[in-house]
Parts: sequence; C-alpha cells; structure tokens
Amino acid sequence: MFHPKRTALSVMCALMPFYGQAENVEVITIKAQQQALQSESQFAVGNTINADSADWLSSVAGANTNKNGPVSGIAQYRGLYGDRVSVKIDGHNIIGSGPNAMDAPLSYVVPVMMQSMSVYRGIAPVSAGLDTLGGAVSVKLRKAEAATSDDITVSGLLQAGYRHNNDATSFSSILNVANQEHALLAYYSNYQGDDFETGDGLTIRPTEFDKTQFGLDYRFYHSKGQMGFSYHNVDTQDSGTPALPMDIDFVEADRFDLSGELNVDEWNIEWALGLLSSDHAMDNFRMRTNMMPDMHRRTDAKADTVDFKLHASSHFGYSTLKIGVDGYISEHDATITNPNNAMFKVLNFSEVEDNRIGAFVEWGIDFGQNHLSVGGRVKMNDADAGDVSHHMAGSNAMIAMLVNRFNAAEKAQSDVTMDVAINFNRELNDSTTIYVGTGIKQRAPSYQERYLWLPMQSTGGLADGKTYVGNIELNPETAYQFNAGLSYSNGDFHIAPNVFYQNIDDYIQGTPSDNPAVRMVANMMGDATPLQFSNLEAKLYGADVNWFYKVSSNIQLSGIATYVRGERKDIDDNLYRIAPPNANLRFSYIADNWQGDVVLTGYTKQNKVSALNQEQKTAGYGTLDASFSYFMNDFTIQLGVDNLLDKAYASHLAGTNRAMGSDIPVGVRVPAEGRSGFVKLQYQF
Repeated sequence: MFHPKRTALSVMCALMPFYGQAENVEVITIKAQQQALQSESQFAVGNTINADSADWLSSVAGANTNKNGPVSGIAQYRGLYGDRVSVKIDGHNIIGSGPNAMDAPLSYVVPVMMQSMSVYRGIAPVSAGLDTLGGAVSVKLRKAEAATSDDITVSGLLQAGYRHNNDATSFSSILNVANQEHALLAYYSNYQGDDFETGDGLTIRPTEFDKTQFGLDYRFYHSKGQMGFSYHNVDTQDSGTPALPMDIDFVEADRFDLSGELNVDEWNIEWALGLLSSDHAMDNFRMRTNMMPDMHRRTDAKADTVDFKLHASSHFGYSTLKIGVDGYISEHDATITNPNNAMFKVLNFSEVEDNRIGAFVEWGIDFGQNHLSVGGRVKMNDADAGDVSHHMAGSNAMIAMLVNRFNAAEKAQSDVTMDVAINFNRELNDSTTIYVGTGIKQRAPSYQERYLWLPMQSTGGLADGKTYVGNIELNPETAYQFNAGLSYSNGDFHIAPNVFYQNIDDYIQGTPSDNPAVRMVANMMGDATPLQFSNLEAKLYGADVNWFYKVSSNIQLSGIATYVRGERKDIDDNLYRIAPPNANLRFSYIADNWQGDVVLTGYTKQNKVSALNQEQKTAGYGTLDASFSYFMNDFTIQLGVDNLLDKAYASHLAGTNRAMGSDIPVGVRVPAEGRSGFVKLQYQF
C-alpha cells in the first residue's frame, strides 16, 4: 500500500554502510521519497521526469552515464562502463538484444517503478553480481504491497510531466490492490519527446523518443516470507541515437519473473527465475536525411535470456555467512538488410550463445570496532556462435575470406574466471570510520568482442565512430583493485572521500588490425584504420567524495566531486571515454510544504583523450539548474529549469555524431540540451 513518504517525487542518495553484513562496503542508495528532502545524509538528487533511468547515476560520486541517445544511457563507474559494470534489476541480469546497447539494462525500467537504485562504492562484494570488475548497480522495483488489515485496500499514484525544450511529455500511473496476504500492482508509463535544441540554437537530430512500459506484480505474503510473479513489457518506438550508426525503430520486450523470499530457521533465502525475450529493429534512414537508398541499412536483432539466482544468508554470533549460485543463459541473432535491395543480407551475429553461471561464498565478522568481510566467486563462462554469411561473399574475395575464416574457426570458448573481494572497516570513534578494500576481479569477453567477424560498429555502444572486428581467442580481463576511504559525521556535517587504483591485465580494447582482408573491407566502408579487439594492459586511478551539511533546520548544502584517470600501460595513450574532473554543489531550502533547490555543476576540460580512438578533446563548462516543489496533502507540483543560463556545451561522455541531416556535422561530439523548463504534477491516493 502506498505511503505518503514512499511515492516517487524526487530521489535522495544517502551513504549507507552495511555494518554487520558480508557486504562491508559503502553503498550509495537512491530512494524515491515524496516529502521534502530532510535526510541527515543527503548527497545527490535525481528527477523522475527524465525518461532514462541511467541519468540518475550522474549525481553519484564516481558514477556517470555514457549517453548515445535520450533513452540509451550506459552505466559508467570510475571510468569503466558497459559489460564491466554489473547492472541487476530485482536481482536479475538484464541482457539487451541490441549489439550496440541501444537497449542498455537500465532502459528496461522506468523511474516511477524504481523503489531504489544502489551503487556499491569501492570494491563491490562478490554477491553483488556475476561480473563486477567495473562496479555494481542494483535496482529494486516497486512490488505489490500488502495491506495492514484483511480489508481490501486500493491505493496508487498518477504522475504527469512536461519539458519545453523538446516538447517532451510523460505520464505514469500505479494501482495497488491488496489485503493482508494478497497484493496486486499494475503500472503504465509513457515518455515521448521531439528533437532538442542546444544552448546556441542548434537542433540535434535525431533525438526524439517514444518509450512505453507497463506491467504487473502479484505477491503472496505469509508468515515466513513472500513469493510472487511479475510481468514487464517494454515498447520503445522511433527513438534517436545520434552517436550510433542507426536509430531505434523499435524495442519490444517481454520479461517474466518468479521470485520469493523465505525465512527458515536461521537462514534467509532469496530466489528468482527470469525470462526475457527482446526483439529490436534499428535503421539509418527513417529518422535521418541525406542518405542514398543504396546505403539504407536495417538491423533486426533478437535476444532470449533465462536467468536465475538462489542466495542464502545467516548470522552466527558475530559473523555472517552468505552463499549463492546465479547466472544466465542467453542467445543472440542480428541480421542486416537493405529494404531497397532484396539481395542485400549480412548475417552479423548468428546463433550466438553467451552463458555465465557463478557460485560464491561471502563471510563477514565483527570484532570490537572492526568489521572484516571476505568473499570468493567462481564463474563458468561458455560462448559459441553459428555460421555467418554475406551477400557479397560470392563476388568479393576479401569478404569471402572473412566469412570462410570465421565459419571454419573453433568458435566454442570456455573460460573459468574468479573474483575475490576483501573489505575492512574500523570505527575510530563515534563520528569517523575508515574503509580499506582490495580485490581481484575477472571478466570474460562479451559476445561482440569475440564474434564481430566483419568490420562494423556493433561494439556494445562504444560510439567512437570506428569500425571493429572481434577476436575469438581473447583472454578474460583481470583487475587488481584497491580502495581506501573514510566517512565522517558529526550530526550536521557528513563527508566521505575515497581514493582508488586498479591495474587491469588483458584489458580488452581495439588495436589497429593487421589483417589485409579486414583492412580492405573496412576501407570499402570508409574506414582505412579498422580496429580489432585485443588484450592489452591498462590502469585506472582517482578519487571521489560526497558531502552534506545541514546549515539550519531549513537550509542544506550537499555535493560530490570525482576525478578519474585511465591510461594504457603498453603504450603512451589514454583510455577512451573517461569523464574529466567534475563536481556539483546543491543548495536546498526546505519549508513545511515547499522546497527550493539550486544546483551548480562544473566539468573541467578533458585533454587526456585516446589517440588510438581519435577521441576529441572537450572544453570545460558549468551549468545551473533550479527547481521549486510544493506539497499539498496528496498533491505535489514541481517547477524547474535545467541549464538555466542556456549554456552551449558538449559532455565528454556524449558520443561522436553519426547522423546526417542534423545541425551539426558527422564526426563531432553530440552537444547537450540547452535551457529547458519543466513541470511535474503528482497525485497519490
């Protein structure tokens, strides 16, 4: 049943160390809350009016978002992104169908359905996910809530919003019907908008979007826990991704899951079984102009995933034990055609299998003012692919060579990988706790990195404009990680700085291909310097901090700052798509029934760029956002302006423009949205 302080108006991030649990790490948790933000540990705030849930990460220290389109944000943490960052939704591994991550995991949830989003800070525990080399993000969705009495109760929420820059609208609704034992929740959400304008009046095409999600959740509550069934439907239509070679025609996905929690004797058992079936079409001509018919391309992709988890935890005196098995089995296909040429057909990914299953043990113990946790995970990674084809294989010797070489190769691969995480904290006094963590994390290659046999940009959303080929024989990445930090709190003031370093052996990145057939085929498609995914050596290091200060009963200040540096160790070059040093400062004034917020965000220039990827440098910039919220019983109104000063700038994490017909040329970085006023209305019952 919906409670006034649980419904989604704004989003509060709080630093929440997990004392007495195996996860002896700090966790930034973004929670939905309806009333004015009066937390004693507020660090960052998001907004449910945004269509892309990944946008919330940009307000978390160390985290950010790679934006390839308005609904295609990819999670980044401390310079690593994509498959290196574990993103789990209600404990499920979400595997998208798009080979270029247009449907990244966080696109499978809408803001109104998010109960919380947590980012594990530092060395993520092995229980946090299968592959946590780049960190872990955990999303909990709203579940059907039981009533406090046996009478049937009905509650819910209606929310609508509008942004003027791109004429964007949003509408969301939730209905919860329940008694003490049975509860049913149904929801519907739609976000749509047109192309946006920059601060200097340029229209960026295509950046329109149309995203609908709906579903239901049934829960049965009993004395020893709960169990239930969920269904979620994703229907994304005509959504631009200007940093990629194609745009979204549609993403149509159905997700089913059975899950539950059971308390037996001294054990808490969590289990889940999920099925995700996703169909995805994309093209380069319907939303873009100036493309000749013989260059029209359409890709139809499909992915089916079955995932599972069985976790059990228990407390024994001063120690905690957590054990579990989890994993997924996924299949991928992608075919490229030209609707103007019936003969044109490229079987890009064929019967690709990517199966990952893991088992872990995690143990934690309290002794005095200290807590230590140690965890280990073993993972079985199996991959395979079917034969591919190309309509020009009979007339082009180089293409025929690539087809035949791939089809003749031993494509079945199996890797055993391991993760180890050790975290220690000590309470120095009532106000100060120190944290130290170290770990070894491994990640097996993605299916794109292994099986991209033709030089193309199907790279999991790299968005650098380069063409790549895969490498079946890639080794898993191995990261040696270290993190140290402290948290200090005196009641009105909180601060939590961290420093980190990781050395990554066999880091997977593109290097110049020396294969004559690859180079000749890539040159035919306009890229004289194609890259092949290869193993090399890299390191990342930096620091981040979040803080909060309660000036008075009405005034709060908070902020974050992040510095990340990524370098290759084998040559003198930088890693691609690393955000420059950045910080933000939030000023909040809170009254009994209203709240005002002003946020100043600043990014320095980024000149530590990847020469290999021909990455462009970016200038520094600052933006100012302001909002006002008014609370009246069950009704809330929020007014605001993002980029109040109409600053013209480009985020370094925006990709390179690939779309013809925009007000910017192909090959430049996609600029950000200019000034945009918004209004959001919410009613709960």
